Amino acid sequence: MDELAHIVTGRTVAPEVFLSGIDALLPTIRARSAEVERLGRIPDDIMRDLTGAHVFRAVQPRQWGGLELDPATFFEGMVRIASACGSTGWVASVVGIHPWQVALFAEAAQRDVWANNPDSRISSSLAPTGKVQRASGGFHLSGRWGFSSGVDHCEWALLGGHVPPVGEGTPEYRTFLVPVRDCAIDHASWNVTGLAGTGSKDLVIAGAFIPEHRTHSILDVYQRSDPGFAVNDRPLFRLPWHLMFCYAIASPSIGAATGALDAFIENNQMRISSFGGPQVALNPGLQRRLASALTEVDAARTRVTKTWRALLSLVEAGQEIPYERRAQCKYEGAHALATCARGVRSPGDEWRPHDARRYAVSALLPRPSGHA
Repeated sequence: MDELAHIVTGRTVAPEVFLSGIDALLPTIRARSAEVERLGRIPDDIMRDLTGAHVFRAVQPRQWGGLELDPATFFEGMVRIASACGSTGWVASVVGIHPWQVALFAEAAQRDVWANNPDSRISSSLAPTGKVQRASGGFHLSGRWGFSSGVDHCEWALLGGHVPPVGEGTPEYRTFLVPVRDCAIDHASWNVTGLAGTGSKDLVIAGAFIPEHRTHSILDVYQRSDPGFAVNDRPLFRLPWHLMFCYAIASPSIGAATGALDAFIENNQMRISSFGGPQVALNPGLQRRLASALTEVDAARTRVTKTWRALLSLVEAGQEIPYERRAQCKYEGAHALATCARGVRSPGDEWRPHDARRYAVSALLPRPSGHA
């Protein structure tokens, strides 16, 4: 294990320390949110700050230098980042959750990713849009995968694909762990209005060989036989795969809505209506709509923490998470998106033209609902 001597294992960071580290970054992230949207990607120095705050090691296995924080703390951190900048929160959450899935891969795959660099970052494009062919010892990939958020800052990508059956049968969905150096990033593929700063670009592969150990089968997920359990059998990694990814989308959406409403309050405290009369903030109709929006968005945020503490407690106690509870959890994640979209629309016409965060959120919220 000499080649791993540079990895600090067994690291422990208290949840409040992790969150305070994120809080320290929020003024800078908030001040540069418009720049992020214009640039079409997260600036390099902000990614370095997020790395320094352990965002991308939060749910990474301890033996590879990760923190193994509880999901409730991780998702709350993503809410806070997205409250300052929706695009930055999206990338932090989506890229930040991927070490958790890599922990479900065979140990050899984990070594490929983290042995030389515990800060390796991983993007994804899970829709099976490319071509997969069986090959000796692995698979051959080619084609195009879209919407890989944050890929400009990543060394690896998780790409979805259907493995053709041997003989008769149905294709098998797998996630393939691919070095980004084996892909071409199509920078021209990303030209959007909402979430522009996420840099969710297409990846094009002319031809790449992926060894068997760098694949993750959906069958292993459903049968709870993930090869990574041989080395990562702690409760964190026993949580449901689809729920973890659902909330990696829901959390930044809740955060973006929180930030938009905060910006609305700040911008309208002293504003006078164009029709004359008292301050806009004294309008009882607006106060009622704003109170409703704040209550709904805050309830969605509070429910995330409550839900994930309860799920982790069940797994820590060695109990199964009932199917009904899983279904409820996924519904709550999807419902949070609708709640936040409604909350941001609630103040109506009182948004000012330069309320950029509201514009970004109104463009953002319809998009994540397709993921959750």
